[in-house]
Amino acid sequence: MLATVTFGAIPAHAEGSKSSYISYWATDAESSRWHDGNNDSASTTVRFSNCTTASSPSTSTTAAVTVWKDVFGPDTSFGSKSDVCHATKSWGDVSSGDYYFSLDKINGTSGQGTFHLNANPVKMTW
Repeated sequence: MLATVTFGAIPAHAEGSKSSYISYWATDAESSRWHDGNNDSASTTVRFSNCTTASSPSTSTTAAVTVWKDVFGPDTSFGSKSDVCHATKSWGDVSSGDYYFSLDKINGTSGQGTFHLNANPVKMTW
């Protein structure tokens, strides 16, 4: 699993943002963490673009992700959203803390090693 994170411009309406990419991710992979200080009322959003699977790079692909709050003990799930490849998905204005997303499904399937996802860019705002 490879994910490189570069920091992009922060929109005026959001506390922060990241732009990255995903290369050859299987389900259960996790993004890097980001900190939301809850200094505004902006929603936490995730959007993948140009999604493909390694085995079929010219076929349209869907992906579902869950946003998690990184806490001591079991992390807190904010729920899964489907098809982040075709629309920006929002988890609302979350409390202050460290967050990440996990890849739940690729083309509706969650089995390890079934598909490997590529997406570029991957954008998060908070």
